[in-house]
Amino acid sequence: SMASRSSPPPPLPEGYALLTRTWPVNAVFLIPFFLLYEIALLGTQSPIQNAAGAWVRGLATGLGRQGQILLVLFILLGLMLLLVRRLRDAPYDAGIYGGMLIEGLLYGAALGTLASLMASALPLERLAETGHDLAPTARDPATAAAGMEQMRLTLQNFGLAIGAGVFEELVFRGGLLFGLFAVLRHLVGTDKISAGLIALLVSSYVFSDYHHWGDFAEDYNAKVFAFRFHAGLVLGTLFLTRGLGIAALAHGFYDVLVMV
Repeated sequence: SMASRSSPPPPLPEGYALLTRTWPVNAVFLIPFFLLYEIALLGTQSPIQNAAGAWVRGLATGLGRQGQILLVLFILLGLMLLLVRRLRDAPYDAGIYGGMLIEGLLYGAALGTLASLMASALPLERLAETGHDLAPTARDPATAAAGMEQMRLTLQNFGLAIGAGVFEELVFRGGLLFGLFAVLRHLVGTDKISAGLIALLVSSYVFSDYHHWGDFAEDYNAKVFAFRFHAGLVLGTLFLTRGLGIAALAHGFYDVLVMV
């Protein structure tokens, strides 16, 4: 817009924290991770996909074939315009994506430890039952074919981990948390802090509980539920303070570390 051209964002690092919370910057930042997810699942012909990602895809199924084609064209046009705009603003973006990448990786590396400490210290953990070991059992492939299958599964799991970061943050933080915050703040008239806390708690609970929904749901385990709830609090706080892209990368990188 003319306003944005006459009033450019402050130069980095002064404007870094502001830019990382804008939707155009986050959209561009997340495009490569979305492509990694799609390529990994297509390349491995994975029969499964991230549940939140399936929900997002399901929104388009009711449009019919022509409606889906129009939706894809609309999205592609929007992405092209977005990329053109970001190229125009490139002088203001110098270093921002590298900074977001570093932040996301650091937060992802610390996510498990922080969520575990919170789950142990806060009351919800006291309701937990003895958790079962969620670590995958190591397998020793005996043949070359088994080794290739293991590589395929690794790539598939890598794609699912990246997809969890992108789609679950998009649904539970970008959609549920932000949507509930907006309703409480602007329709109900709740003050900013109270609206943020309520939205953070509700979205974290739903995020943890959703892993137990549907045909492929996990068996309920209170200890794991408590861990995911507190992880949701951390990710929700990252979303509110650092933006969707950084929260999604932190989530995805943590899942990759767990997979490894």
